[in-house]
Amino acid sequence: MSEAANTQKILYFSHGPEALYDILRPLVPAGFELLTLATGEDAERYALLAQADALLVGGHRLHGDYIAAAPRCKLVQLQGVGYHDLIDTVALKARGIPLAIDPAGTAEGVSEHALMLMLAVTRHLAHADAELRQGRFESNALRPISRQIRGKTVGIVGMGRIGKAVAGLLQPFDVRGLYCDPYVALSPHLESELGFHRVGLDTLLAESDIVTLHVPITDETRHMINTQTLARMKPHAFLVNTSRGPVVDQAALVSALTSGRLLGAGLDVFEREPPEPGNPLFALRNVVLTPHMAAGTSDALLVKMQFAFANIARFFRGEGLEEEIKL
Repeated sequence: MSEAANTQKILYFSHGPEALYDILRPLVPAGFELLTLATGEDAERYALLAQADALLVGGHRLHGDYIAAAPRCKLVQLQGVGYHDLIDTVALKARGIPLAIDPAGTAEGVSEHALMLMLAVTRHLAHADAELRQGRFESNALRPISRQIRGKTVGIVGMGRIGKAVAGLLQPFDVRGLYCDPYVALSPHLESELGFHRVGLDTLLAESDIVTLHVPITDETRHMINTQTLARMKPHAFLVNTSRGPVVDQAALVSALTSGRLLGAGLDVFEREPPEPGNPLFALRNVVLTPHMAAGTSDALLVKMQFAFANIARFFRGEGLEEEIKL
């Protein structure tokens, strides 16, 4: 049998630029071939699915029709950790295809991005930058509404890997730290070390100057930030979301921002991605927006892909998967 016939084919399921593929190709293990999308059109994707022995999934949702079109597929390796809204786990389970996540690099990238959004929105950075480019030097106009992080109360909703990384990055800012997580309770030692203590969601919302969200999207978390919970937030607080867009009810958030109930928001994720043209968030000067890029650095990509390809190779050697999700 030829060497080509023994080659396992990995389909990178998201469409990217050649510069991204250039980072991936040198990392592909011996005995594997990387299939990439030239256009990202569905016809191309379906054609490549028919050839794929493994799928490496990024931001493009893997629904049941795609899974049905991949008869050779033996493994789905996620590029990140948020599989709930990206992967049709029912269809995978029916086929007996295992799923593994990839936490490598995520906590570092997303936590830095969350901190950046905190700093940017409290200082109204996007508006100041846009005004300066239009010749308006608003050094004093923003003073009444700009805030510092130092000494403020920061509430972290979700104290998993990313939440803990955010807490660690906030250490130099001498914040008062609160966290809410029904499933994770830090040890007293770690709470003391990080300066964050566990409270209920209502307490966190009422007392935090900045609330930052780090939860997966599930039935439990969908629209957990809504008209009622926004009303329970401390007046003139800031909201940061680098988790998933549907965790926040966008219409309720826009209302809270336009009414002055919230002083600002930093958002990396949206209810609909990409956001529709004319999204009301675009018109708000007290919002900083980024295109779901929190984990999207070349540094994080390299670490992620090293883990992902090693895990895929491990699986095809008949060894145990790391970070497998039990379906």
